[in-house]
Amino acid sequence: MIGVYSVSEIRESERRAIDCGENEDALIERAATKLFDEAMKFEFDEAVVFVGGGNNGSDALSVALLLSRAGRKVRVATCSDKRNGYVEARLSKLAECGVKVQSIMCDIPPISRKNLVIDGIFGIGLNAEVRGAVAETMKKINASGASVLSVDVPSGLNADTGKVMSMAIEADVTVTFSGIKQGLIIGEGRNHTGKIVVADIGIGLPEPGIGITEKEDVTLTKRKTVSNKGNYGNVKIIAGSPTMIGASLLAHESACASLRSGCGYAVLCVPESLASVYQSRVKEEMLFFLPDDNGKILYDERVLDKIMTKASCIVIGMGLGVNADVIKIIRYLAANFEGTLVIDGDGLNALASDLNAVEDHKCGLILTPHVAEFMRLSADDGLIPDTERTRALAERLDAVIAMKSATTVISDGKRIALNITGTPAMAKAGSGDVLAGMIGALSVGADPFAAAVRACYFFGKAGSRAATIRGEYSVLASDIVLLL
Repeated sequence: MIGVYSVSEIRESERRAIDCGENEDALIERAATKLFDEAMKFEFDEAVVFVGGGNNGSDALSVALLLSRAGRKVRVATCSDKRNGYVEARLSKLAECGVKVQSIMCDIPPISRKNLVIDGIFGIGLNAEVRGAVAETMKKINASGASVLSVDVPSGLNADTGKVMSMAIEADVTVTFSGIKQGLIIGEGRNHTGKIVVADIGIGLPEPGIGITEKEDVTLTKRKTVSNKGNYGNVKIIAGSPTMIGASLLAHESACASLRSGCGYAVLCVPESLASVYQSRVKEEMLFFLPDDNGKILYDERVLDKIMTKASCIVIGMGLGVNADVIKIIRYLAANFEGTLVIDGDGLNALASDLNAVEDHKCGLILTPHVAEFMRLSADDGLIPDTERTRALAERLDAVIAMKSATTVISDGKRIALNITGTPAMAKAGSGDVLAGMIGALSVGADPFAAAVRACYFFGKAGSRAATIRGEYSVLASDIVLLL
């Protein structure tokens, strides 16, 4: 996994390095050299360097000096009247070199498509809203069409949460120092960073507590030559109601995803009154009919006992609608099932009303909320990173949580993995059903955390393949299933 760090971890590592004799000026110059190397990969007539008053600004000013000494045209725009000594020293050197320096408080400099903007306005410490002339400057940069190179973090982006502080730079490349800050990956971060380049400037970092999943992290066990479908588990999917017939039918895609992901059997457990709807559609999976009242499934312990029989994993939630019996079913399964229970969709909506329903659960438990469902399950505090909120909820429920977004945050309450595979093409009804079915299949023979990590990774890869064939606008959940 690729390590991801909080701002506090980065700052502590910097403090230790300086306490051990590292010179801060030397760190700034190392950072500038890395930035210079990336800047020279762009084609531009002139670099326009925007700088704040902190160390982020000093990094950018050192790049301006290197570019000027390399014979490139450079202009500098200061964005703060408060400046530390490192900034002042470099402004003096630039004046000696004849580089033009102006303040945005007087006039925002012109920017064109032929420019390279170097963004050194704010660093990783930003935690206040961006206002006034600085916000106007950022807006002008984003609208200019110029190439943008951001220093450590795009200005205006909170480096811990990925929250945009009212306005943020949209970079083409972000050179981030020592390690990836979690705000570059979570929240809205990936809308602003462009390509992320990690530059080692020699401070050293601890072992990360958060990692981005890589291919080598999701290796699957090779199947034995002599084996049968009984060796690969039985996934049962409880879904369906007449008020959400589309979502109910998409449960078929979940069952197909389970089979495509390796399970030996997939059983779709649906309301008996909808039997004809499913019988005309289902091929590979089997059907089990549930007692219902006008299409809404009923709580029946004898039926649930039959579902649990021989099941390796039970997935519940797709298209169940608003139904008071759903939380009763979840409570019974959590208390009595010995396999893995995956709760998705309307199962999560039911659980949000009573988290105690899964207290002291016997089963392995995996929840797969998208952002809105996660907000209903947990306290929504934008000041706390999604990584920590997901970890806290997982710890509270003794469960694995896969909080789905462009970057999916997966935690078992101790470990945290980030999945960045996938494409905006997957923002389509039914995609989550496919993922839930995949998790169900991959939970056979694996612990819930590993199952969720693997499923999210392969799901994203299949979505990208589908987008290559269909285009970003046209991918359907069934297209993803075909490419697993």
